[in-house]
Amino acid sequence: MKEEHSTDNLLGKASSFLETRVLPSWNETVNALRSGDKSLDKLADFELVDLFFDSLIEKASYDPRLLGEPIKNREETTSEYRPNPRRRLFDNDWKSEDLITLPLRFYEPLMIRATESRSIPVEYIVSSVCNYTKKWVLDEEDSVSGKKREVVEAVERLLPHKRGLISCEFLFKTLKHSISLEASSECRNGFGIRVSKQLDMATPTDLKILTQGYGEKDIQLVRTVVTSFYSNYTNEEEDSEDVSVFVKVAKLLEEFLLLAASEDTSLKLEAFVALGEITAAISLGVLRYSDGIYRAVDVFLERRGYLTESEKMEACKVLDCKKLSRQGCEEAAKNQRLPLRVVVQILFVPQLQIRDTVAKEIKGGEEKVEEEEVTVWSDEDEMEKMSEKLLGMEIQDHECVIHRWKKAKKVSVWSQVKRKFGCLTTSSSDDACTCDAKNNNKKKKIHHLYK
Repeated sequence: MKEEHSTDNLLGKASSFLETRVLPSWNETVNALRSGDKSLDKLADFELVDLFFDSLIEKASYDPRLLGEPIKNREETTSEYRPNPRRRLFDNDWKSEDLITLPLRFYEPLMIRATESRSIPVEYIVSSVCNYTKKWVLDEEDSVSGKKREVVEAVERLLPHKRGLISCEFLFKTLKHSISLEASSECRNGFGIRVSKQLDMATPTDLKILTQGYGEKDIQLVRTVVTSFYSNYTNEEEDSEDVSVFVKVAKLLEEFLLLAASEDTSLKLEAFVALGEITAAISLGVLRYSDGIYRAVDVFLERRGYLTESEKMEACKVLDCKKLSRQGCEEAAKNQRLPLRVVVQILFVPQLQIRDTVAKEIKGGEEKVEEEEVTVWSDEDEMEKMSEKLLGMEIQDHECVIHRWKKAKKVSVWSQVKRKFGCLTTSSSDDACTCDAKNNNKKKKIHHLYK
C-alpha cells in the first residue's frame, strides 16, 4: 500500500481524498467522523480522529456560528457576535451538519479540545452542549435511561460554572433530569450549584420545573436550591452591600407561590404550607411587606372552597399579619374567605402601629435592644388576648368591625424591622426594609448549608 511498493496505491489515494475532499469541508468532516463510530480503534491508530478534531476546531474558530447561536438569558445584553467577512468560510444560507449528531464518545473529547484551544468563544461551545442535551436527553423519549444518564453526566462536565452563560430554564431541566435518571452525586451537585448561582435570574415558571407533582422530595429540592443560593452568594460576596439579589429571590418565591396556588388545583394543603414557610423565611428581613404571601393565600382559599375552618387556619399560618401594608390590611379585613381569627389579628395591627409610633416619639427613638424584644413578645401576647376576647363576642358580620376600624387613625407601618441577613441599607426597592444602624454596628453574616 506504500509508495515504495508501487505508485498510485491505496494509501496515497486515501490521503489525497482526505486532504482534497473531506478535511476542507465541514459537512464531509462531520459525516466522516460520524461514520467511524464502529471503527474508532482503527481511526485512532491512524490518528485520523485527532486530524478530524483539529479540522473542525479550526473551522469553528473562523465561524463560531457553526456550533449554533448562543442561548441568551433574559437579562443578558451582550452584543451579537459577527465574524469577519474576510475570514468567513461558509455562506450564511448554507445548512451545515450539526455536531450534535455525533456519538458521545466523539462529541465529548471534541468539546473538551475546543474549550482548551481558547480559539472559540465559550458562548458558542455552551450553545452546542445545550443543543446536544436537548436532542439526546430532553427531547428523546425512546432512549434508554442508561444512555441518557451518560449524556447528562458528560454535559455537566462540559458546562462552565460561570454565572449567566446558561439559561435558567435549561439548568432547571437538567437538574430535574439528573435526579430522575439517578445520575452521580457529582453531576447532581454540579447542576444544583449552577442553578443556585443564578437563582435571582429565574422566573416562577423556571422554578415550577422542580416541583411538578409537589411531592415531599420536590419541596425539599426547592429548599435545598434556595439554601444553596444564600450560602454561595454570601461566601463569594462577603464584602458586598448590594441586597438587590436577595430582594429578587424573595419576590421570585412569592410569585412562584401565587403561581402554584392559582394554576394547580392538585396542590395539597401540606405542600402549600411547606412552600409558604420557605417563602416567609426568605422574605423575613428582606421584604418590608408580605402582601405577596397574602395574595397567594387568598387565591389558594378561593380555588379550594371545600376547606374546613381549621384547614383555612393551617393555610393562613404562613401569613404574618403584622407585615401587611396599609392597602393589604384594608383588603384582608374585607376578605370573607379568611378565618375570623385572622381578620381580627389584621384589624388589631393598626392599633399596634399607633402605640409603637407614640412610644418612639416619647422615648426619642433611644430604645434598648432588650426593651425591643420585650415589646415584640408583649405585642404578640396582647394580640392573642384581643383575638380571644373578640372571638368570644357574638360577632355576626365583619362589616361592623370593619366600620369601626375605618374610623381609626391611619399611620405608616413599622419603620424598623429586625434583619435576618445583616444590616441592609443600600436597596432602592420600595419593598426592601430599612435598618437603623444605631442598633447594630457590626455586620452580620449568614451561613447556610447545602444538603
